Amino acid sequence: MRAGWRSSPLRRLSISHMPKNSRQRATSMDGRSIKYLTGFGHMYARATLSISEEEKTVRYPEFRDRLERVLQDVGLFAFGLNRTETIDLANTSRHWKFYIISGALQKAEPFHISAEIGFDWSPFNEARAYSCEEDLLTELIGRRKEATRTAPRWNRVNLSLRASLPYGSTTLMPDPQLFGPWYGSIVDKVDAAFTDVKEKHGRITAILGGHADLEVEGGLQSDGVVFLKALAISAFRMVRVPRVWDDPGRREAERDPEVELSRLASTFRATFDEWTKSVSELATWIRYSPPSSGAKALEPWFDDNGENGEDGGPETIQ
Repeated sequence: MRAGWRSSPLRRLSISHMPKNSRQRATSMDGRSIKYLTGFGHMYARATLSISEEEKTVRYPEFRDRLERVLQDVGLFAFGLNRTETIDLANTSRHWKFYIISGALQKAEPFHISAEIGFDWSPFNEARAYSCEEDLLTELIGRRKEATRTAPRWNRVNLSLRASLPYGSTTLMPDPQLFGPWYGSIVDKVDAAFTDVKEKHGRITAILGGHADLEVEGGLQSDGVVFLKALAISAFRMVRVPRVWDDPGRREAERDPEVELSRLASTFRATFDEWTKSVSELATWIRYSPPSSGAKALEPWFDDNGENGEDGGPETIQ
């Protein structure tokens, strides 16, 4: 059995209303499932047993395990480290996050580089995985004569990149002539890696990837000097999750998400490496570039806590 696929033979058990005193017993074999209907009073239980290892049903555990595996393949995930999983008790939404710390600490000094990968799993997405599209629509809007049509299942995976100075530390904001081109360069690289907009007849039909603006965290000192504390940018890609159909032909037409997840992991790896490289270049410019015009020289400072004392106060770089 392939990794990440469900091992339980029970695919679903749904209850549907049938006419009173009506008896139905049907058995069908399509190479994948056996259906058995039996009645008792007003209610009938229908159980569908999966007998094939080629089942494409993807629920939260399968999606999580597959994502972790492809992230591990590109060196962005280590099992048991920095992973959190939570569930919202109000609406049963599930949340998965994983935190990454860059190993290129010396090159990026004084910045600490980190990243966060995460996704949410809605209760409606879970409902579509525990039933089939036909049954779910029947429960919501009743039976229809025409063929069932549903929207594709998509799940969003987020990547957040951050570069921050040590706690309490600051550095002068880089000169605009230096910081402007760097800002434009990193935004262009993230845009090329993530932005994916589908259009039809000149109209946007789907946004499968995108990014936010680069965030600059800083402040203003009392003497008017602007200082820098952290940089961050976030992006996302949509992953298509196969729908569950009763119709064997439709079930076969659904694509497995393995290829999309592998491509997503490679994009995350390349973007994280590019972020680390770009921040390291910015750190080098900050360390060796002369202070901007109007910057005040630091006054001499002496430690009053003794030779081994530490007051834990803020640190100013440059």
